[in-house]
Amino acid sequence: MDLKVPYKNVKTKEEAYKQAQEVITPEYIAKWKVKADINCDDAKNCIHAKGKGFALELVFTDDEAMVKCDLSMMLRPFKKTVLETIENKLKRHI
Repeated sequence: MDLKVPYKNVKTKEEAYKQAQEVITPEYIAKWKVKADINCDDAKNCIHAKGKGFALELVFTDDEAMVKCDLSMMLRPFKKTVLETIENKLKRHI
């Protein structure tokens, strides 16, 4: 995993997962001028987003959210910025 964000505002992985579902929407991702398919797996408490040149996976464990971000060769220089943005957004909500 590329990033781990401990929970501060929620107590369980289910709460964190529900909070993230409310925040990570197609409209939110569209702010970056990127189209993505978002799939939520309620049984595993994970969110997958896939678009042209990237794949994002958020897995919610008992005490933290783990983020994996795969970017195409053209987008790799922006990986640090993307991860920082995701981390800041998650920290505010979970």
